Amino acid sequence: MSDIFSEKERSQIMSKIKSKNTALELNFKKLIRGLKFEYQPKVFGKPDFASKKLKIAIFIDSCFWHKCPKHFRKPTANNIYWTQKINRNVERSKEVNNNLKKQGWKVLRFWEHDLRNNTKKVIARIQNIYLKKT
Repeated sequence: MSDIFSEKERSQIMSKIKSKNTALELNFKKLIRGLKFEYQPKVFGKPDFASKKLKIAIFIDSCFWHKCPKHFRKPTANNIYWTQKINRNVERSKEVNNNLKKQGWKVLRFWEHDLRNNTKKVIARIQNIYLKKT
């Protein structure tokens, strides 16, 4: 099925999707207060949070954009486009992980549902790694 919007209209719609200061990121920022992580640092792969000094990168992966095995629902409209786009996101995440690990970084990825449902566990994991590196 082809897109119901023109390429220009689709571009305008997609440009409205926030990539910075999302509610999820802002809530997470409050949770890690006290730990020295920079928000959206200039680091390869564009992690959501990182400590350059400790070489820890944190990514918050949305269930839709990163194809969560529990919650991902395949789009019904424009299936080929979305499948390619989302699969490329998954591949890019693997490439970023490998690149950062080769450079000595500890890479942490959390699903958005884990931040909502297992907050204490996520924070405990971050604190544990953070404290080991300090």
